[in-house]
Amino acid sequence: MTTTPWFDPGVRPVHVGVYRRRWPGGPFTCWDGEAWRADAATPEAAAAHEAPSRVQDARWQGLAEAPAVLCLTCRGHTVIDRGVDEETGADLISECPDC
Repeated sequence: MTTTPWFDPGVRPVHVGVYRRRWPGGPFTCWDGEAWRADAATPEAAAAHEAPSRVQDARWQGLAEAPAVLCLTCRGHTVIDRGVDEETGADLISECPDC
């Protein structure tokens, strides 16, 4: 995959998703639209983190083209499973709002 050039820390990504970052961040982290999430060793681990990164200012790069990756909300399942309603016994499954 083709990557973008490295962006300065003051430039923020346009899209929510996982990016590569240079030290002191990274090597991977997820941009949630407002802040960088906790740094991780793999893109999959970065996508799973929800806590903010201690390092919000580090150079970063993304992909120059959209990847064929799984949705960060449903992880490619296209539905969200919230278990079973205790009162009715109904499955609490809904379509993913982000797919």
